[in-house]
Amino acid sequence: MTHDEGKHVMLSYNWDNKVLVSKIHDILVDNGIRVWMDINGGMRDNVNKSMAHGVEKATVVCCFMTPAYQNSYNCQREYEYANEQVKKNRLRIIPCMIGDKDFKKWTPSGSLGIITAGLTYVNFRDDSDSNIRSKARELIDMIKNQTSIPPPESTSAAIKPFDSIRQKYLQQNRIKRMVNEEKSFPIEQNYINLAMVETKEQQEKEKKLKRQDDKNAAPQQRQVDENADSQQWQDGVRGTYEEIYGVKTSIDVTKIFAKCKKPTKKVLVLGRAGIGKSTFCQYVTYRWAKGELWSQPN
Repeated sequence: MTHDEGKHVMLSYNWDNKVLVSKIHDILVDNGIRVWMDINGGMRDNVNKSMAHGVEKATVVCCFMTPAYQNSYNCQREYEYANEQVKKNRLRIIPCMIGDKDFKKWTPSGSLGIITAGLTYVNFRDDSDSNIRSKARELIDMIKNQTSIPPPESTSAAIKPFDSIRQKYLQQNRIKRMVNEEKSFPIEQNYINLAMVETKEQQEKEKKLKRQDDKNAAPQQRQVDENADSQQWQDGVRGTYEEIYGVKTSIDVTKIFAKCKKPTKKVLVLGRAGIGKSTFCQYVTYRWAKGELWSQPN
């Protein structure tokens, strides 16, 4: 099968790292993924046409990022052209960190930093065979989990404004660990346990706490410590969420807007630090982007 007969995953890298990227290429191919790589038949007589073909026929472009990759003129042309296709919802970019052990804390900057900001990356900096195999599996999962979005020509005008948002959320398909962010797991494996709090009940309990706080405060200190007391009270509300909201109702993720009566539906997510607020929001937006939740914009 020639490259013209179908889509592929493009590997964009600096030649200094071709040995490592070639190993990853072989693992992807062995797992049934169609791959475009310049030294494996992708590059033809005309370099510019070959690079353009590699990008335009790609559903995913894997950018293997190093300082040399970022500073390479040809690599820059590749990832910036790939980003133009991203804006048209024709492909997605998966950033991969590799090589350059002297730059362990290096992160992309400039246009590459902007293009990959907020995307989940795969860490290949440990080039041991075991890590390469492990991270290649992670990369394969990310490639397979990225649902294709039709190009703008076949997309209705009503949905177009949401396409770029969906694309961003689809790429955030793994949960990073708090202790070691370089390790992650598929977002589908996440467990969600929600409790819904009625707004009126919440407001009444907050007022009650505020009245108690005012009653306990010494009159001569109220004016001086007004700002500090207010902040302390707010911190107390956040820090003792479970005690404040003793009555909670379990609710399914799909029904979090069910009790919103106003045309503009809003839900406030509360909880102490580390309980999973950000993870929950990432989980919800990812499922929405896949079309599993709230297919019609509200």
